[in-house]
Amino acid sequence: MKQIKSFLTLTIILLSLHATGQEVEHRFIASGSGMKNIVIVNEQGDIEWSYPAGKECNDVSLLSDSTVLFSCSTGAKLVSLQKEVLWEYKGAPNTEVQSASMLRNGNILIIQNGTPALLKEINRKGKVKRELIIPTSMKNPHAQFRNIRQTPDKTYLIGYFRENKVCEFDTKGNIIRTIPIKGNAFSSIRLSNGNTLIACGDGHRLVEIDKEGNEVWTVEENEIPDHPLRFVANVQRLPNGNTVICNWGGHGHKNGQAQVFEITREKKVVWEFNNWEKLGMISTMQILDIEGKMEHGELFR
Repeated sequence: MKQIKSFLTLTIILLSLHATGQEVEHRFIASGSGMKNIVIVNEQGDIEWSYPAGKECNDVSLLSDSTVLFSCSTGAKLVSLQKEVLWEYKGAPNTEVQSASMLRNGNILIIQNGTPALLKEINRKGKVKRELIIPTSMKNPHAQFRNIRQTPDKTYLIGYFRENKVCEFDTKGNIIRTIPIKGNAFSSIRLSNGNTLIACGDGHRLVEIDKEGNEVWTVEENEIPDHPLRFVANVQRLPNGNTVICNWGGHGHKNGQAQVFEITREKKVVWEFNNWEKLGMISTMQILDIEGKMEHGELFR
């Protein structure tokens, strides 16, 4: 009888953990607008590595060679885990750099907000290999762009932060597609099925758009119990189909909700990180316990 009771007790505990999503644990790297450091956080929620983020880090990646690439508003850096600076780009005066990603060819892709706004591919020696003027009606650099990404087709997905759209550019700077959205396009990701996942900032929503421009999956502001969408910043689509959301707490929502959480396709929360005292306002992150190389386009974020 005692064995049966013990078995039932263990079963109840496991079912409870499954219901709350606590069986899922992640190791991740993160930073954000308002955070002082870039941090690697282990599965238990402890910080195992940190590095000064500079001013307003809105894009950070841990690459397959264990180097960390990030933007910091005033520029971008590539550093080792031993904290040696391996590469650096310093933005021009009166500009902002809000995105930095490593490409398959070894170049680093950035966008320098300003007049004009410039997309640049820069090699590890600091030579600009490609430069495109990205047209925008916004004069304030802070209102122009956040995260940009290259697609598997070598095009560029660029969200217009204050112009309610995402544009896809070819390598010559021509717009080949425009996707209207509601909100601030913080990040845009081309998924393996050809759809585009867009984080809509203060639009308080996340939307997946198919090739024909239809909304095939959305998460709205108050759709998930106890997890209202605030400023939807960097997101990541995992191999199992789940989506991890940076729910940035600026603009009046600090301490009000989990900083990062993972949901299923059915919008069930299975994991969250909620420790404002330890980290603060997260706007960029990368889950580290899944296979794939960020620089090869194998991680969808």
